[in-house]
Amino acid sequence: MLLLIVHTTMNNMPTTRAARTNKDLINLGNTVGDFIRYWGFRRIHGQIWAQVFLSQKALSGAELTRSLKVSKALVSPALKELLKHKLIIQNNVDQKTKSYLANPNVLEVIRNVLLKRESILIKKAQKNFLALKNSIKESSQINTSRLNELGSMISVGTLASDFILTNLSKENIEMWKRISEMKNS
Repeated sequence: MLLLIVHTTMNNMPTTRAARTNKDLINLGNTVGDFIRYWGFRRIHGQIWAQVFLSQKALSGAELTRSLKVSKALVSPALKELLKHKLIIQNNVDQKTKSYLANPNVLEVIRNVLLKRESILIKKAQKNFLALKNSIKESSQINTSRLNELGSMISVGTLASDFILTNLSKENIEMWKRISEMKNS
């Protein structure tokens, strides 16, 4: 009887661990999804990216749909957008089923997203700020002191963005990787 209990317990441990690992993976994917929402993506993009990045093999859309417990209609367009921004790459192992791998160069991915999204938003903010500043009159309802303060904030954002983009160049990516590895050890 004792052997049966030990055997049953031992056989149930991997299932429990697997369930916990899957739950932890889903939780991490949700957190990544929440994080990249600040970059203009949706949560599903982060969930998919986390699954693909952490997987030991390329994942198909059907596998992602099952593991995330979401619809194909949600996964398919998200995969296309992740491909467009080069966050993932298509793995052409067989012609019938598309599968996906994470782009292994994470810093280059970050640089690409910053170039295509953040720098455009900052430039738009700068343009709109200058247009407003040039159009206001002395009798305007706008607090010019605060407007100038906002202009300073936009300038700092522009400088920070330019600094990051300059220092995430291909030449500096290895340095950033080493810094990241030192911090994580």
